[in-house]
Amino acid sequence: MMVRTYQLDRKIGPILRILVLLLLVYFCTSLHAENQKITISLQDIEIHEVMKMLSQQQRMNIVLAEGVDGKVSINLYDMDLDDAIHSISWAAGFAVEKRNGNYFIVERGEVGKYSDSGITEIRSFKVQYTKLSEVESILKKHLSSYGKITALTDRKMLIVEDLPSFQDKIERLLAAIDTEPKQILIEAKVLEVTLTDRDSFGVDWTKFFTSQGGLGSFGTQGLSNPGTPGLLFQFVGPNLELALDALKEQGRLRTLSTPKLLAMEGNTAETVVGTRLGYRVTTTINLVTSESIEFLETGVILKVTPSVDQQGRILLDIHPEVSDGSVSDDGIPSKTTTQLSTRMLVPDGQTVFLGGLIKRNTNETREGVPVLGDLPIVGSVFSNRAKSLTSTEIVVLITPQIVDFRQDEWVDETMERTSRHEEMLNKDERRAEKNLEKMLDRNISEDEPEPDNDGMWLLNQ
Repeated sequence: MMVRTYQLDRKIGPILRILVLLLLVYFCTSLHAENQKITISLQDIEIHEVMKMLSQQQRMNIVLAEGVDGKVSINLYDMDLDDAIHSISWAAGFAVEKRNGNYFIVERGEVGKYSDSGITEIRSFKVQYTKLSEVESILKKHLSSYGKITALTDRKMLIVEDLPSFQDKIERLLAAIDTEPKQILIEAKVLEVTLTDRDSFGVDWTKFFTSQGGLGSFGTQGLSNPGTPGLLFQFVGPNLELALDALKEQGRLRTLSTPKLLAMEGNTAETVVGTRLGYRVTTTINLVTSESIEFLETGVILKVTPSVDQQGRILLDIHPEVSDGSVSDDGIPSKTTTQLSTRMLVPDGQTVFLGGLIKRNTNETREGVPVLGDLPIVGSVFSNRAKSLTSTEIVVLITPQIVDFRQDEWVDETMERTSRHEEMLNKDERRAEKNLEKMLDRNISEDEPEPDNDGMWLLNQ
């Protein structure tokens, strides 16, 4: 008998709780529908039971989306009906959307499906500057669960189908991502300074910088180990320019390269002044042998990758390289390289100096008596060979400048020069046409027969 009573209680328990709730809300609800107040005290009650009770009592439509379940415990006193529904939903971890007076209880990630503008629409977005795949990957994370995106690679266009509110969100996000990248004009000079015995470990450039010009300097000059070259980068001032002029007058300064590069931020600009030495490479895969030609690049190579921060300063990734190389008779390449890689933040239009790259070369010279020194066997008696060690230091000057094609004066100047050049070409073309006409007239005059006494000829009139 006790077991039956327990089973009966388990069956009627939820029903009794719902009846109690209905009576509680009935007596606590105002009779004026326009300004209804709700007072409820709930402990561990299923959310769908609470919403069903409110729907029946208030005679309104409350729709619970799939997956909306769980228990809530809340205490509400004298609260508006709309606020009460929102409070109960948020307490259970869900969101509320209202459309035409109807309430929709949905998961928070599903917000937008039941809104007043809940019909999906299709929009197309043109991606101009950023990689299409990167933009697609970012935007996918901000679609609703009902949205989808299609990429048209050839046209750099994205087709997005989603709710209007999410479409507006995608449009704002795309405008922030796909911005016109800045372009940076990079003027560089790669110089070679011949070192003497007094400065064989490198020129002490620090003495050419004033205390005001010391911003951003970093040096390892003065190391006792001759095999460890120093590295110094510094913003250029007038003292350094005077020092370079003095070295040039002494014949110790040689210009290796003066490239001007226009690079888009985030992209690497590269200039190579040198030679490419080809050599054969043999590859064997699955007993199949193939040959290919690869090239060894030597000379002056400068790679610069610029980017611009929010303050308008330019972040430079710089990689200069000065190298010599050769390919032996056996086809084995060898390369001697002096290079560095560094990163620095430079104000727009400021010239930065990089020095301390020491390069040492061994030169072999042969001296002897003409003719006799070239004889076999006995030629060595009349000649001798001498080796000498020369040291040079590679110096790099880089000036980055942000370019605005709509405002920069140098662009206007270039266009003006181009216009003058076209005008000059047009004048030359017109002059050439006149000269051609004169030559044709002259040829016609020479080919015409002499008029007889009875005829009349009017020539060149």
